[in-house]
Amino acid sequence: MAPVRTLLFLDYWSLHEPLTQATVLPTLRMVLQEGLAARIVLITVERGTPPATGLEPLPAGVVHVPLHASRGPRPLARAYDRLTMVPRIATIARREGASFIMARGVVAGGFAHGVHRRTGIPYAVDYFEPHNEYMVEVGEWAAGGLLDRSLQRMIKDQLRTASACVTVAANYRERLIAQGADPARLHVAPCPVDAARMRFDAVARARVRAELGWTDAVIGIYLGKFGGLYHRERAFAAFATAGRHFGDRFALLVLTPEPPEQVHAGLQAAGHQGRVLVRYAPHAEVPAYLSAADLAFAPYRGTRSSACISPMKIGEYWSAGLPVLLTRGVGDDSAIIAADPDAGAVFDPEGNDLSAALASVEAAIARAGQRERTMALAARYRSMDITRDVYRRILPR
Repeated sequence: MAPVRTLLFLDYWSLHEPLTQATVLPTLRMVLQEGLAARIVLITVERGTPPATGLEPLPAGVVHVPLHASRGPRPLARAYDRLTMVPRIATIARREGASFIMARGVVAGGFAHGVHRRTGIPYAVDYFEPHNEYMVEVGEWAAGGLLDRSLQRMIKDQLRTASACVTVAANYRERLIAQGADPARLHVAPCPVDAARMRFDAVARARVRAELGWTDAVIGIYLGKFGGLYHRERAFAAFATAGRHFGDRFALLVLTPEPPEQVHAGLQAAGHQGRVLVRYAPHAEVPAYLSAADLAFAPYRGTRSSACISPMKIGEYWSAGLPVLLTRGVGDDSAIIAADPDAGAVFDPEGNDLSAALASVEAAIARAGQRERTMALAARYRSMDITRDVYRRILPR
């Protein structure tokens, strides 16, 4: 059967955003390698200044068409973009001869729905979170306000007119079914991880630990931003608790785009003492640091929207064989960890049982073969094979 001749892939984020680099580009590479599309036109909405180095190259067969977000007050700029993007994308779709549209996220899905109405090109949407719930929970939007209701309407339109919708967690799929969505058109594909790139590397481990002067340390690692879904104060409290639990053996590695002085201030306020390195690392450098570590942190807020996500960092931690300290109620991952002590340990969002979780993780890293068994979890739950099988079902052939 013939593949999609030209797939138009809509990403509402910038090309240099970590989620684009870590999930979208590998997915596009898989689509081309599997012969599911002959050609891909990737549309991104660019914001900010990309880093000078460290970006993944575009897969061969992908044409990048950047659209630039409007400047100005954020609500007005984004509202203007949502009004003007659809005709611009429809023009690109016609010019490039797109025969199918894949949209990443509900806002990109809104663009795809608008283009579908103008051109008749079928589309599917890949949901990575219930975005309106998230924006209300972090205080950006008012519950029941204009923006909240606008995204709820977008989701209803997409569930009605998209040929398929993909969620990153089974919990999210079940919620959409309870809201009346057609189960036959709902699929689940957790955020995939490039396991070959992220897997544990003993040589890199020895090199990084020697460079840091932490050859004898128990190293805990945290990837990404603070705030939003990620519980900022609870994260710093967890780091401080880990420092007290492991004592002088503990060293903390924080890879984040946030200013180091802000992170150090948060650590100081939480009472953390001990060895710490805070720095930004391009995605290509992350695997070596993961190999150097012994355990990983993933403190989330434990909100209603958290139950529907598939954190990229969990899959990356597991790929490197790291047990994860994860908040309860996060996607499908908290249940996986609760059922498998090699995967890590879960704790209450308020951190009341964090000491017990740390003791469980300490026991895990002492068990022979733990890294290999944890790496197998990434292959089982975060493999690109899952995404490939879903795309085979939803892309027309």
